[in-house]
Amino acid sequence: MALAMLMGSLNVTPLGMLSRPVCGIRGKTLIINLPGSKKGSQECFQFILPALPHAIDLLRDAIVKVKEVHDELEDLPSPPPPLSPPPTTSPHKQTEDKGVQCEEEEEEKKDSGVASTEDSSSSHITAAAIAAKKHPFYTSTAVIMAHGEQPIPGLISYSHHATGSAGERIPDSIISRGVQVLPRDTASLSTTPSESPRAQATSRLSTASCPTPKVQSRCSSKENILRASHSAVDITKVARRHRMSPFPLTSMDKAFITVLEMTPVLGTEIINYRDGMGRVLAQDVYAKDNLPPFPASVKDGYAVRAADGPGDRFIIGESQAGEQGTEELEVRILVQARPGQDIRPIGHDIKRGECVLAKGTHMGPSEIGLLATVGVTEVEVNKFPVVAVMSTGNELLNPEDDLLPGKIRDSNRSTLLATIQEHGYPTINLGIVGDNPDDLLNALNEGTSRADVIITSGGVSMGEKDYLKQVLDIDLHAQIHFGRVFMKPGLPTTFATLDIDGVRKIIFALPGNPVSAVVTCNLFVVPALRKMQGILDPRPTIIKARLSCDVKLDPRPEYHRCILTWHHQEPLPWAQSTGNQMSSRLMSMRSANGLLMLPPKTEQYVELHKGEVVDVMVIGRL
Repeated sequence: MALAMLMGSLNVTPLGMLSRPVCGIRGKTLIINLPGSKKGSQECFQFILPALPHAIDLLRDAIVKVKEVHDELEDLPSPPPPLSPPPTTSPHKQTEDKGVQCEEEEEEKKDSGVASTEDSSSSHITAAAIAAKKHPFYTSTAVIMAHGEQPIPGLISYSHHATGSAGERIPDSIISRGVQVLPRDTASLSTTPSESPRAQATSRLSTASCPTPKVQSRCSSKENILRASHSAVDITKVARRHRMSPFPLTSMDKAFITVLEMTPVLGTEIINYRDGMGRVLAQDVYAKDNLPPFPASVKDGYAVRAADGPGDRFIIGESQAGEQGTEELEVRILVQARPGQDIRPIGHDIKRGECVLAKGTHMGPSEIGLLATVGVTEVEVNKFPVVAVMSTGNELLNPEDDLLPGKIRDSNRSTLLATIQEHGYPTINLGIVGDNPDDLLNALNEGTSRADVIITSGGVSMGEKDYLKQVLDIDLHAQIHFGRVFMKPGLPTTFATLDIDGVRKIIFALPGNPVSAVVTCNLFVVPALRKMQGILDPRPTIIKARLSCDVKLDPRPEYHRCILTWHHQEPLPWAQSTGNQMSSRLMSMRSANGLLMLPPKTEQYVELHKGEVVDVMVIGRL
C-alpha cells in the first residue's frame, strides 16, 4: 500500500518522490499513515482504496471472502512475460527476499510498464481490482493516521507527501505495477529487508523501546561481550517507545529478597592479618599454642609457698617487666596465701587447638588482635567485591567544570563512590557516559571486565534517551529481574544479572535523581555487597525511634531522610526530618543517619504524629 501511494503520487506530480508513506499491521489492525495535506491524503486514500477490502478480509481471517477473490484470480489471464530476459550478471540481483531485483531493472520496468511475474505480487495486484468491484467503498478496522501523528510501535517511521491533483479514478498504473498486502505475521513487520542486523535485533522486543521482564537465565561469553563495540539498540524509534513502563511494579520486600537471592558470594583469597579489617573469614582459625604458655601472675606481687603460712620471707629472686630502681631483701607476709591464688595456669585463656575465630566472622580490631595473639599471620577470607560506578546523561558535567546552559554538575557519581568506599569496598570510577547506546555498551563492557558490581545512575525511566535497559537486554543479554519498585523515592530502580563464562556480574541501574540514587544504594546495593563478601546477615540495621514532628504518608512506602538523636535518660532516639523530601534535593541527605520506614497511606492513616514510634533504617554514624 505504501508503494501504491508513492507510485500514484508520482503519476500526479514529480514531487511525489519526496513522499515517504507508511503502512503496517498491529495485531489485526491495518494502519495507514496518510500525508498531512488534505489534498494529498484524499488522493492517497483513493490509491489504496481498491485493496482495502481484500486486505481487511485477510486480517479478519474471512476465509470465504478471501477464497472467492482467489478463485476469481485463477480465471484471469497471466501477465505478459518480460520484454527481455533479466540480466544474470548483475551483482545486485541476488537478494534475500524473493522478487527483489536491482535498482536499474526496477527503473526499466517502471518505464516499460511491465508487471512483475512473481505470484506473490501479481495475485494481490489483481485481487485489489476484484475487491474494488465487489466493494465500491469499504470501511472497517483500518486506522488512517494523518501526517504529524505518531505511528504506533510495529511500524517503520516515514512522513510527508507532495500535493498534486487526481480524480476519483484509480490509475491503471497501480494495478499494472503492483499493490501488495502486508503479511499478517506481526513479527515480520518489525524489520524490512533493507534494515541492518542491528535494527533486526530489536524484533524480539516486539519493536518496543523497553524489554519485557524475563524469567529465563542468560549466559554470555566474555570474549563476545568485550568484542562488541556497537549497540544493536534502534535509536530511531523515539516516537514508538513505551509511554508506560512494561515492567510490573515490584514490592519492596520482593525486590530486596530477589537481590539477595540473585547475588552470589565471592571466592576466597589469602591475605595478611593486618589487612583483615572488615573482611569475613572463609575458614576457622585455631590456636597453635597455649595462652598463657606458662603460669602467669595476674597482678604484681610476691610468689610464695602457701604451706609456709604467714611470716617473714627473704627475697631470693625477681621477675619484673621493667626496672624499678630499688632492691628489696626481705618482706613480711601477713595473710595466709591459697594455692594458685592470682595465677593464670597454662592455657587458661586459650588452649592449643581451640577454635578462636569461626568461619563467617566479620573481623574488626579485636579479631585482628586475636589473630596476632595466636600467631596466625595469614588468613583465608572472602574477596571484597569491586564496584564500578558511572553516571549517565548528556546534561552532566564534571564537578570542576563551569556550568553551561542546560547543564548540571554530576553529584551522583561522587556520592555513590563515597558511600561504597565508606563501607570499605574498592571502587572504579567509570566517569560520565552520554545518552548513547554505543557509549553505554562500551562503558558497561569496561565495567563488567573490571568489576563484580556495576552501578549506574540515570537512564532507566521513560525518557526518549533512556536506553540503559535496552542495552542491558539487547546487547548484553542480561537478565532484568525487576525494572520498577513500589517505593518512594526510587520507583524506576532496576536490578539485573549477567553471567559471563560462569561468573555472575551484578548490575544496579539506579534512578538519576540524587536522593533516589543514594537511598536505593543503601537499600539494595550495600546489602548485596555485604552478601558478596560473605557476611552471614547482610540486612541493614533497623531500630525504633520517635517522630519529632508530624509526617504525612504517601501512597507508596516511603524512606524519609532523618537525623537520629538521643535525649537525656530516654531509651529511644528521636527522629528529626531533614525537611523537603523532593528526590532531586540532595540537601535532604545532609547529616542524615537514618531513613524513616513509613508505611503507605490508607483511608484510616494519612499521617503519623509527633511522638509515635516508627522503624528507622540506620545509614550513618549514630
